[in-house]
Amino acid sequence: MTYKRRLLPLTIVGLIAWLLISPQTLANHRTGKLILPELIAAADFNQDGNLDLAVNCTGFDNVAILFGDGEGSFTLGGHFASDTLPKGLQAGDVNRDGRLDLVTCNGWGYDETVLLGDEHGSFHSASPPNEVDGDGAPVRLLLRDLNKDGRLDIAIPALQESKLIILFGDGHGRFPGPSKELDVAPNPFALASGDLNGDGNLDIVILHPPIDTPSRLSVLLGDGTGEFTTKTMDVPASPSSVQVADLNGDGKQDLIVAGALPENTTGCFLVTYLGDGTGNFSLQQNVDLGMGSSKGEIAVGDFNEDGIPDVAWPQTALQIHGVPPTHVFIFFGDGAGNLTAGPVLTVGEEPHTVITADLNADGHLDLAVSNRTDGTVSCLLGDGQGNFTVSSTTSVLSLID
Repeated sequence: MTYKRRLLPLTIVGLIAWLLISPQTLANHRTGKLILPELIAAADFNQDGNLDLAVNCTGFDNVAILFGDGEGSFTLGGHFASDTLPKGLQAGDVNRDGRLDLVTCNGWGYDETVLLGDEHGSFHSASPPNEVDGDGAPVRLLLRDLNKDGRLDIAIPALQESKLIILFGDGHGRFPGPSKELDVAPNPFALASGDLNGDGNLDIVILHPPIDTPSRLSVLLGDGTGEFTTKTMDVPASPSSVQVADLNGDGKQDLIVAGALPENTTGCFLVTYLGDGTGNFSLQQNVDLGMGSSKGEIAVGDFNEDGIPDVAWPQTALQIHGVPPTHVFIFFGDGAGNLTAGPVLTVGEEPHTVITADLNADGHLDLAVSNRTDGTVSCLLGDGQGNFTVSSTTSVLSLID
């Protein structure tokens, strides 16, 4: 009888310990009290022919998967654990099995999490390892084949180390090293990629938003082997997002830089730079968007189908505290590198990031927007003329959260 009484507390302790280390418990680890969806990736994760969405939930330290029905509506498919404070998010087939995987970088985990996907839209940690060490509190990443070996690599800005770290993939879902560390300007933040000098190799653009002005933009020209040469230029203060597109139809890649980050004193903006085809860029237009802030990513696409790239810009915060904004602003390109204001779209509170894709397979670009305060994702269907209508708003918070 005494043995049984002693065994019961030990059993309870063991059960508690198992619950604490089980995958389900890890998946519900939280950095904060709000789920806070931020970056979005669109792809067909469950291979049903419809585009789905992956959203990093920074407050709950996981990635939410939303399954699309092909008509502009989404259903929460589950949460998959990352490390602490996931920020960057990219989708790609890192182990070359024909199924899409996810990679996050984790600002407080100082690492990257690799989640391998199956044909059902479920994800599990790569083993070994599921976490790739990375310095400097990374907040964005690129998932690209940077050395042209047919395997996806990871590029992450080491925010506190003034470096760009490149982790070369082995094609099996691992990034074993040795990594390459490139010295860059202080405070590397947002990233974009494209062939900026027309040599057939991927190049990288990095924003450096220091507290003081001016901010910097680095252009890293790649040679196709993973080596880069760097040049820099000034940009407006506190930029949050950069995208690459041919804005004036000359066959040379241009840049769109957007901001500004929170606590800026200069206001928000959209700036276009025209490329000369050798990796150099000149200012074309600076659009003043007034006071406020934008924390996430802009989207670039041909929304009115005139053959010219357009821009969607999410307003994350107003200068007046306590009034969360609910707007995404559309700007149309004129074919010369200039942008003109279009419709103002209403979404959920504190829109963070907007992406564009054809979410209902009608041949027109649509928008997906993460709403931080609401804990939702809005889907807006485009009509091909630059107009958008909200078709669904999906919570990334499940009943068990």
